[in-house]
Amino acid sequence: FCSLISILVVKQYSNLTHDKHLKDNQHSIDFYQKHLWPRQSPEQELTCKLPRLNFEGHEHIEKYQECKLKEEFGFLKNSHWYFNKTVISKYKNFECSYRNINRNDDFDLVYSKYVKLKESQKIDHQVIEVNCLQKDKKKQVLYNNLHVQIVNRIHLRQKVQANNDKCKPLNILLLSYDSISRVSWFKRLPQTTEYLINQMNTTVLYGHNIIGDGTPACMIPVLTGKTEEELPSTLKSDPKGQYVDQVYPFIWNDLHKKGYMSFHMEDWPQVSAFTYRLRGFSNKTAHHYMRSYQLGLWKRVQNAYFTHKDDLCIGSVKRSKKSLDLVQEFIDMYKTKSNYAAIMHYIENSHDGNERANHLDQDLKNFLSHNFEAGNLNNTALFLYSDHGSRFGMDRWSNQGDLEERLPFVSLFLPQSFTKSRPDQFKNLQINSQQLTTPFDIHQTIRELSCTKESEKIKHIRAISLLDKIPVNRTCQSIGLSTHYCVCDQNWQFLDIKEKFSLHSAEYIVSYLNKVLSKAKDYCVPLRLKEISYVKKAKIGGEVYYKINLATEPNHARYEALVKFDQTEKKLLIKSTNSVSRLDAYGSQPKCLESVPPSKNLTVDLRKFCLCKPKRRLKV
Repeated sequence: FCSLISILVVKQYSNLTHDKHLKDNQHSIDFYQKHLWPRQSPEQELTCKLPRLNFEGHEHIEKYQECKLKEEFGFLKNSHWYFNKTVISKYKNFECSYRNINRNDDFDLVYSKYVKLKESQKIDHQVIEVNCLQKDKKKQVLYNNLHVQIVNRIHLRQKVQANNDKCKPLNILLLSYDSISRVSWFKRLPQTTEYLINQMNTTVLYGHNIIGDGTPACMIPVLTGKTEEELPSTLKSDPKGQYVDQVYPFIWNDLHKKGYMSFHMEDWPQVSAFTYRLRGFSNKTAHHYMRSYQLGLWKRVQNAYFTHKDDLCIGSVKRSKKSLDLVQEFIDMYKTKSNYAAIMHYIENSHDGNERANHLDQDLKNFLSHNFEAGNLNNTALFLYSDHGSRFGMDRWSNQGDLEERLPFVSLFLPQSFTKSRPDQFKNLQINSQQLTTPFDIHQTIRELSCTKESEKIKHIRAISLLDKIPVNRTCQSIGLSTHYCVCDQNWQFLDIKEKFSLHSAEYIVSYLNKVLSKAKDYCVPLRLKEISYVKKAKIGGEVYYKINLATEPNHARYEALVKFDQTEKKLLIKSTNSVSRLDAYGSQPKCLESVPPSKNLTVDLRKFCLCKPKRRLKV
């Protein structure tokens, strides 16, 4: 009888669990059907019809791994060190010391000598390394870890002259995550997404279109209002290249003049936007530039990361959460002292694939709910977004993958005090969320919200604040957005890949790539056509374009290229290397390019195309 009761209880529980799963699943489907797709007016669709992406794919999830270290020996708080009494009580006869870690430049660190570490010790340094040893002959290391903090630097705040300006600046939070499309974000970060939309009334930008390849093509326009090509060269490979802060008009320069305190952090120093190809910063950085922390951290974890033994933690905390903790510490430091702007770009969990993006969800949702419910966002504009969708992998090879790369998740939260006092501007934002927008518009929006907007006499066509009326007839062509990246419905028609023209167009692309590679012929091998996946055709603005997906060898690479057919000359044309996307990770294939001396004046980015010659691979 007891067994029968147990069976009935288990069966009933299973049914309830199954019903709950179905209910939750239906709730998710209903939520996504309501919020994933754009809701354009007929007039908006007539000019730029936005794609209705499928809620499919992105199923693979990497198993969450707990941090190997469960407890830390101590912590920094208010620029003092405190031991964790519970942990150190387990050990006898040990001593701890620490050393400061400072940034020499964006590529090198300076370490001080170790000094003894005491309870309640005053520490004014941003990053320290703590080392605790057993006090015996073996001197066993009991604990070694980096500790990082936000040190009060309010003394660096520029004095602001009082004026009668009616503009009331908001705090600015720019939190971005690498390589997550809107579809992937909705699917992999459901708690965050639902909280943003249902609780915070955040606006999602459904027509936000990337303007180029990779993170710099997003970050440089957001922070400067210009493209990399429009600014003086900062390339490492250019002998005339300068530091980015010497020639880039970073928005924090104007924010500092308005009395803002600033924070800037990117987590992967080896591939960050301003140091991978570019020369990085000299000295004119944000007030809290977290480069020394990220460099020191990467030196510690890179071997474990590349051998797949890394738990993605710093001590007992996930590194992704630690980044949010630092933003939180920055907010708490200045929320009653000054306006502030925080810029965080997080790469690690999603750059090489979105399988770990799910791990971000709970911590990010907790960060949002804490700040929203504590009132920390009452005077703050929050841009939560991704720079672009996934750029490589099998999901990217499909037609939807093509669109997802170009349609990252982008959202803007405005506090209720703003939306109620300026309802017309908030209405503009809602309308603009269904239209074509770009990183240039985000830059202008930041300027408007921070009261650093340029003179009304300067009219921008491609850069319009999301709070202003963006013309309903805005097109990719009208703002100079490359057809290669444009997501407006273009009625592509697939052609037979066995046709003579398909083969001719693919061979033309490979020939073009080899012509580009000839600039580094001593370093890179020539490419050959391996296969064609698809060829499609569209007529856009009176011009005929072809988009070709192909594979090459010996680099075993897959590319997607946009080719224009010159109807006068009756020939194919590729505008630039920006019209060619690589759809798989090139990894270490172009490693030898790092050793090309500046005297070679190699200012074209060849990483997508170059497979180093064998003799060059040996030298690296």
